[in-house]
Amino acid sequence: MTDCEKLATCAFFKAFEADASKSMALKGFAAMYCKGDKQNTCIRKKVSKALGGPEHVPKNMMPNGQALPGTNDINWGKDVRAVMKA
Repeated sequence: MTDCEKLATCAFFKAFEADASKSMALKGFAAMYCKGDKQNTCIRKKVSKALGGPEHVPKNMMPNGQALPGTNDINWGKDVRAVMKA
């Protein structure tokens, strides 16, 4: 399987890759969602596609649609939440 076409530019990975406390979790998500068989279930990709680009995806949203531990989803817009429910 090829890597996700968005991996190199994914804001989630760019924002947290330098944070040593989150590196293990990032590697695990990358293995499953970016390089593995869950590429088609990535919520970040779904939101990006539905709303017209990656700039609409919250940086702290993990590929499974949850907020990164230690952060919250309080500032995620109604449009993001609507796509996630669909």
